This record gives sequence, C-alpha cells and structure tokens, in this order.
Amino acid sequence: MKITNVTATRVRIPLKYPVKWSGGTRFSAPALILQIETDEGIAGIGECVGPTIPTIEAVVEHEFKQFLIGRDPLKTELLVRRMEEFARNWTQIGTYAISGIEIALLDIKGKYLNTPVYNLLGGACKQQIEYAGYLFIDEPEENAKKALAYKNAGYKEVKLKVGRNLHQDIETLEAIRAAVGSSLKIRVDSNMNWNVPTAVKWIKALQKFDLQYVEQPVPEFDLDAMAAVRRAVDVPIAADEGCSTVERALAHIKKEACDVFVIYVSEAGGLMRARQIAAMADAACMWCTMGTWAETGVATAAGMHAIASSCNFVFSNDTHYMLQEGDILTKPLEIINGKVDVPQSAGIGVQIDMQKLEAFSKTDVRESVFFDDIGSEDMPRIGQIL
Repeated sequence: MKITNVTATRVRIPLKYPVKWSGGTRFSAPALILQIETDEGIAGIGECVGPTIPTIEAVVEHEFKQFLIGRDPLKTELLVRRMEEFARNWTQIGTYAISGIEIALLDIKGKYLNTPVYNLLGGACKQQIEYAGYLFIDEPEENAKKALAYKNAGYKEVKLKVGRNLHQDIETLEAIRAAVGSSLKIRVDSNMNWNVPTAVKWIKALQKFDLQYVEQPVPEFDLDAMAAVRRAVDVPIAADEGCSTVERALAHIKKEACDVFVIYVSEAGGLMRARQIAAMADAACMWCTMGTWAETGVATAAGMHAIASSCNFVFSNDTHYMLQEGDILTKPLEIINGKVDVPQSAGIGVQIDMQKLEAFSKTDVRESVFFDDIGSEDMPRIGQIL
C-alpha cells in the first residue's frame, strides 16, 4: 500500500461566546483537517491544531508531503521519525504538523487491520472518557452559574482560567464554591502568567477553595521556577505548556518540577508520543490529563484513543467541544454526564461530513489565540510580578 495524495483544509468553528484567559481572548476553534489517500482505497483523516494554522498548513504542504507520497502508510514510526529529524531546527511548529499527519496514518492502519486505534497503542483501559467543564475569566456570578450548570449536567470536575486579577479570582472561586458546594473538583490555570513569588502568593490565597491542582503557574522554560513553586505550596502543580514534548517531560521528571502532566497530542507530535509521555509519567509516579487546543471532533476522537489506552489519565480531560458552534463530523460526539463513549469503529472511528467541512472552511472568525484586541498596543506577558 502506498500514499497517493495528502489534502489539507483549513477550518474555523466559532465558539458560542468569546472565552478570556490570561493571554488573550479566543473567538473560534481553528484547525487544519488532513485527508491521506492510498492506492488501495483506504483513506485516513487527521487534524492539526496549534497557534498558527496557516504556518502549519505550509509545513504540511511544502515540507512534509515529500516524506509521504509514495510511502507505505503502515510504517508509522519510520515516517514520524523522518519528519521529526527533518524538523530538528524548528521542532515545535513541525510537531503540530506531524501530529495531524500521524493521526491520519494511524487511522489508515486501524482501518487496514480492522481495529480501533486504541488497540494499536496498547488496548483500551476504559470505554468512556471523562471531560471537565471549562470556565474562563468572567464575572464571578456568571462563572458560578456555569459551574452549577456543569454540575447539574453530570460533570465531576471543572477547570477555571485565572491569573489576571487576584481579587477577581478569589471572588470567582468563592461564588463557585457557594453555588456548587464541595463535591465538584476545581483546577485552575494561569497559563504561565506569574513569576515565583507571585505564583506562591496567588496559590496560597486560592488553596482554601480545595484546588485539585494548579496548571503552569510560571513560564514553561523555567523548570527551576516550577520546582520552587511546587516546594512552596500545598497544592499539586501541573506542567502544561512545559511538558509539550517527550524531551521536556523527561526534564520535568528529572527536576521534580511538577506532580501532573497536561498532555497535548498536538504538541507531543501525535498519539504515539503522547502515549510515551503518559508512560514516562506513570513510571515516575505522576498523573496525567489531556489538554486541548480547541480541537474539532476529529482530533478530539483521536485523543480519546490515547487516553483510553493508558491507565494513567486519572483526571477529567480538557475540551472546548461543548463550547463550539457545531462540528465537521457526520455524527458529532455526544457528551453525556461529562463523558463520551470511545469510538469502536476501525481507525479513529469518526467520519468527516464534506458539506460541513466546506462550510466551516469559509467561516470568517478572528483566528488569533492571543491578544484581546489585535489592534491594541497592549500585549500579554508571562512571568508577571503581582
């Protein structure tokens, strides 16, 4: 079997409302949808997400396609490794492109072998994937209402973006706890917005609300800072932006810089690499959850196979799926009581609706993940002092 064609289509799915975090405000879920065809009629679908879809598209089209056309798609590890080596000097942006390609290759392999992708990764440990409700920076009363709605819908955990204003964060958590009680687990994420003394002060001010953990309190490149914060507070610390690759995850383990890995298929470089990070964490007695770049149903379903294949994803996982205005799948994923059934069909187990794909490829929504106002001279900064 040989690869005959690779097609990439940009899409943008609007969010139901703008979502504000410490680094900016998002309005859409942008993605690059890949279709890889073979000479035996088996086609695989994948999805690239990340900070700049046009650049990722250029990498797929002009850099990586040459490693795919005419090659055997079943040689997944070899193809991924060749692309990784080719992108050695621009690893991170290359990784976003590789991840979508690898998903499509595994989709082909699963269809060829007539088995779900999770069986290619070690077999399923679970048949349902649990997700956390997602809360962003908003007025305390609004977030309290949304948290209660998530609880009433069956969600067991929520994630709250924090980090712009300490007093607002305290008021927000007070309002949420008053609305939902103590049973709903709450994690918070500042997206690298603090330096060490700010992080310690902020976390100590919030820990009375029984936080599950705090994500990436300091810049991702400063492992010593992460370790210092971890030693100074009584709340578990999670590496998000900091554990993007296998190499970075290993560095966190060596530095004892965190308790939890928030793993991204897109930043790890695919399902296999994400699974490797989870295995490393397991060996180091650390826990995992899956992060999100606001994927469509294609990458969301693919990520479910990685989660299902590991016993170490013990928390509810991240998704923007419930916040998106539609999807490109023939049968959208259903979140019931905060859970989604793992697809059981061969491959990643979902199919693209070509009419929806075309419609969302024409959506005119601001794509920038960062900045509240792209025309303003203000800009987000990381590692700020309180």
